Formats: sequence, structure tokens, C-alpha cells
Amino acid sequence: MIQQRYKDSKGRQKYFYALATKAQISEDKTIIVMASANINDGYPSDNEYKNKLIEKANLFKTQINSEDDIRNGKLEKEFLNIGGYLIKKIPEHVSITYIKSMYGNASINKKPIIKKPIIKTNLKRFLPRK
Repeated sequence: MIQQRYKDSKGRQKYFYALATKAQISEDKTIIVMASANINDGYPSDNEYKNKLIEKANLFKTQINSEDDIRNGKLEKEFLNIGGYLIKKIPEHVSITYIKSMYGNASINKKPIIKKPIIKTNLKRFLPRK
């Protein structure tokens, strides 16, 4: 599970939690796929978020002891239907593509910050060796 924070184009801080997994789909391509689930983090809202694209994600329910800024409503909670990264090893560099489908008001996040990764990935193995 990850928590991703970012600022939207108007400077508002937002965040979401998502279940994440990594899979190597070929010798030079890896994907990291994420989807939000029913996570109670103490965010002050009566809204119930449901994943409209991956219905089985709604079966996962958990409670998280989140940070004070989330519990106090200083960040806006978002819900990721599905998103992820395609990481492709190309000679001399690595190409990373990010896509997402958000619930509600979507924004383009140019500076995502992944916080508290539960699943860690060592990107060194994707880089060419010298």
C-alpha cells in the first residue's frame, strides 16, 4: 500500500492511498499498478469512495493511523480508480510513463510524491551497467 501526495495546478495539496503491485512484463519492461480501496484514514468527510473501474478493490477494507494534516482536513482526499507506471529500459536511459484515472475532480500532477511505500523497488536494476 502507498500514500501519494501531490499539489494540483492551483497549489492545493491532495493525496490518495492505493494498493500497489509490481510486475515484470518483459525483459525490458516493468509495470507498477495502483488502485484505491476502502481505506479509513480519519479524513473528516462523510463521503464514501468506491472504485468504479476495479470493483474487487472495494472488498479490501482497512483503517490507517494517518498523519495529523490528513485527520485535520488540511489535504484534499482523492480516489485513484486505476493508475500506474510503465518503466522501460532503453539503452543509455530509463523511460517512465505515468497514467491515472481519478474519481471526481482529476488533476494533472506534475510532481507526485510517493510517501510510505510498503513495496519498495530498486530502480538500479533497470539502469544499464557500465
